Amino acid sequence: MQDVRTRLPGDFWRVCVAAVVSHLGSGASGTASALLAASLTRAPRAVALVGVCSGLPWLLFALHTGTLADRWDRKRAMWLCDLASAVQFAVLAVTVVTGRANLAVLCVVAFGTATVSTLFDSASQAALPSLVPTPLLDRANSRFYAGTVLTGFLLGPPLGSWAFGLAPALPFGLDVVSFLGSAALILGVRTRIRATDEDRDTTGITRQIAVGLRWLWRHRQLRALVVLLTVWNLAETATIAVLVLYVLEVLHVGPSFYGLLLSGLAVGGLAGSAAAPWLRRRLGLGGVIAGTVVLSVMAYLLLALTTTPWIAVLLLGLIGFAAFAFNVVSASYRGEAVPDHLRGRVYSAYRFATWGVTPIGAALGGVVAAAFGLPAVFAATAAVLAAVAVVTLPSLTNARLAAP
Repeated sequence: MQDVRTRLPGDFWRVCVAAVVSHLGSGASGTASALLAASLTRAPRAVALVGVCSGLPWLLFALHTGTLADRWDRKRAMWLCDLASAVQFAVLAVTVVTGRANLAVLCVVAFGTATVSTLFDSASQAALPSLVPTPLLDRANSRFYAGTVLTGFLLGPPLGSWAFGLAPALPFGLDVVSFLGSAALILGVRTRIRATDEDRDTTGITRQIAVGLRWLWRHRQLRALVVLLTVWNLAETATIAVLVLYVLEVLHVGPSFYGLLLSGLAVGGLAGSAAAPWLRRRLGLGGVIAGTVVLSVMAYLLLALTTTPWIAVLLLGLIGFAAFAFNVVSASYRGEAVPDHLRGRVYSAYRFATWGVTPIGAALGGVVAAAFGLPAVFAATAAVLAAVAVVTLPSLTNARLAAP
């Protein structure tokens, strides 16, 4: 029988299953949103605008919502965010059914749901170390990411493509149901997931934001991770913003293959999530990060050169493996390094930088694709990622960070 000291707690599984359910709906609606945008226009800049709107809230609101995650009850914030997202996708589904959907509606919903996500993600990331003992964080993050990859990238996108073919509004309706299911599961969490009254900072929000920013910047390894991931996300978002056009115009396959391509990304992500604890024990944090960066650079470069659909699926799988192995080890390290009463602020500052650049990346993807062609976006991503790795990896590969 498994020792209770090595068993992940029930409240962790409630939050994990809530995320899995929610990501299934989000994977379906995300694919459907891209297909809906491509059905409305083939202009790269216009399609990329949806990605800009979904990334902009991280730049505008992440620091403030992260501070609120340290002040408010994190459980309540999470289920209320789920309800708010359900309402917004219900509105989008109605506009599609009534024939009133357009790029403006897509952009508004993308902006609104992403704004809610800035609070939900800060609260959920801050809550996880409160639900799991520190020695089990790698395992917990591995299970968490594996589940969300399985549904959000492997099952959700094909479901979204299939459902969009049946009825364009159906994937958005499925996302409404998934958010409601997630809210119900989070309501069942019994563990206290907020900073203690003694630890909570009750000064002004601006001062609290500054405390989180200073703490993050003074931490050498987390600072290097922020710089690396910020540039990585900038470049990666450029490719994601035009990926649906890459499928249609470079690989010359039908819209349904877009979901299959994302499934290749998911299979790799699932493998990377599962392998991450093993890799960290053997290679250390710096070794895993260096390996994932090198693998990603090679895969993006080859994507710029290929026109064969199944090779593209394989390369997206390698990118998924690298990205989610990186995510697991970096998330676990953040959970180990950041004090509970600062987690919302530090995580939001981390994501303010790393996700705040996504609208810029999405816009750059559209501009580069329009000026130089779709393959140039992937080549530029490889070059930019290689350049930032040269600057940041020495701080990480030289760090003496033992696995818990």
